[in-house]
Amino acid sequence: MQRHLPPNAFYPEDLDVLKRVFDVLCRERGCQPGSPEGEATALVLVNLFESGRRTEEELLEAVQTTQAYRKAS
Repeated sequence: MQRHLPPNAFYPEDLDVLKRVFDVLCRERGCQPGSPEGEATALVLVNLFESGRRTEEELLEAVQTTQAYRKAS
C-alpha cells in the first residue's frame, strides 16, 4: 500500500534541518525549547520553511534579516 503525504507535510530530512536551525537559534538566544521564546522561534522557522526557505543557510539568513529589521524599527 502506497501512502501519500499532504503537500504541506514535513519529511524526516525537513525536520532534521528545522531542528538543527532551531538548536542554533536557541543557543544564540539562550532560550529553552519549551519556553515561550523557544515556541515563537519554532513557529517562525516553520513559517519560513513553508514559504520556501528550505536550507539551513536560507533559514538562518531569513531569521537574522528579520531580527535586524525589527531592531532597526
